Amino acid sequence: MRPALFFWAFPVTTIYLVEIVGHDGTTTQTLRYSSGSGYNHPSAPGYYEPRLVQPANFRRSIFGSGRTGGSSTVGFGELVLANADAGLDSILSWGFDGRSVTLLIGDDAADYSTFITVLRGTAEQAVFDWDRVTFRLRDRQELFDKPLQPVKYAGTNVLPVGLEGTADDLKGQPKPILFGRVQNIAPPVVNTSRLIYQLHDGAGVTVQAVYDQGASLTAGAVYASAADLQATAPAAGQYRVYSGPEGTFIRLGSSPVGQVTVDATATQTTAAQIANLIVIRAGLSAGEIASADIAALDAAQPAQVGLWCPDEITVREALDQVAQSVGAWWGFDRVGTFRIVRFEAPSGSPVVTLRDFSRSVVTAQDGDILGLERQATNDQGRGVPAYRVKLSYSRNWSLQDTDLAGVVTDARRAFLAEEFREVVAEESAVQAKHLLAEELTFESLIHDATAAQAEANRLLALYKVFRELLTVTVKFGQDVAGLIDLGSVVKLEIPRFGYDTGKLFRVISLEYDAQNYTVELGLWG
Repeated sequence: MRPALFFWAFPVTTIYLVEIVGHDGTTTQTLRYSSGSGYNHPSAPGYYEPRLVQPANFRRSIFGSGRTGGSSTVGFGELVLANADAGLDSILSWGFDGRSVTLLIGDDAADYSTFITVLRGTAEQAVFDWDRVTFRLRDRQELFDKPLQPVKYAGTNVLPVGLEGTADDLKGQPKPILFGRVQNIAPPVVNTSRLIYQLHDGAGVTVQAVYDQGASLTAGAVYASAADLQATAPAAGQYRVYSGPEGTFIRLGSSPVGQVTVDATATQTTAAQIANLIVIRAGLSAGEIASADIAALDAAQPAQVGLWCPDEITVREALDQVAQSVGAWWGFDRVGTFRIVRFEAPSGSPVVTLRDFSRSVVTAQDGDILGLERQATNDQGRGVPAYRVKLSYSRNWSLQDTDLAGVVTDARRAFLAEEFREVVAEESAVQAKHLLAEELTFESLIHDATAAQAEANRLLALYKVFRELLTVTVKFGQDVAGLIDLGSVVKLEIPRFGYDTGKLFRVISLEYDAQNYTVELGLWG
């Protein structure tokens, strides 16, 4: 039998509360537990039984370890409840996977409203041992590890009727989704008899051009209904568009000679707007999204971007592509609100100043530094300043370097032969100081060359200077819990490394050791 766990390093009045949502097979219930001797304040939503022996060891980060770009990462950790008395055996068969777990910190005699949320995540599973129950946790990002498009083609066409494909072609394939402004997409044929192609599973899409073998076709009148789409053929050599609740489709007036491709634009075209659409589509409510972030990113980067999803893709993968296009990160904050923020150098007023190496672990106060380690980043170049940034943009979604019509111009042929265009930002003076300065490459879904150049210039300004990555361990209690989160700016003020008067850093990772009331911060700046 394992020994029991105890709390040693913090005043006994500070406790943790945990709220675990589970399903007993009939209904959803919230289980409540606490550290210390329990919590039963009149203001509380219920009694918090004293079973919480390991509040949470949990890691969250903006990107991968030591990185300031790339794909998002799911936070992970676990909390432990005491069960030597078999008091929790009754919940063995409950469903906890994918459900909410909330950890709070506060004073055991204080009003419930004064407790600070440390984190809100989801349970992966509950593991029962002889004397404890361990809840393996993930942050809410794990909710996005699911298909962006759950709607599939039914394959029920009885040709020449139908918009669902047949059992022999489209059945079981996801219906395409279109965000923003895209070029040269190759939509699936949903009705081979009537030459109907689907661009998007929904309305609100405008078609700029339709091509056959790279040559433009002539647009006819817009269809008023899905019924009209199926009933009325365009004139030969023309195409017509329908965009409504059934989806966005084009219909050709004559059989194509080669590959059919389309340029199209959805109603909302910025990265912020598209991210908002994606997470709402994934099931978040407006109240779970930081609307201020959407507005701020829109103002910072109003460029048109475009994402075309004709195949299986997860919500996470779609968000990553959109966010990376404009140098943004996304995730959930400690209270479970969706955030999307452009990654910038630290600036402005810090949320807290970290200082004081002099105290011991026992006497340390909230925010006191207990340890510091300098590290190399895992970014391109390992932290060596960059002299050049190359950014791809204006994606061509269907490469075509053969089988093109004779009327296709040389400029159009050149466009169709390459997946992306590129812009470059360069400052050769960086190489005079840093002989190993590198070229950094980034991929973007930005449509316009001017906007792409501006983003390349911004990235060069961010990475052409020396940056530091630190791992700093600080004392963690109510004061710090309510201030520091991913993306926060903090000031480090210690008599080393030129930090005497303070230097600003951005928080790119947090690793909580709630049992010992410490948090390890990944700081970049």
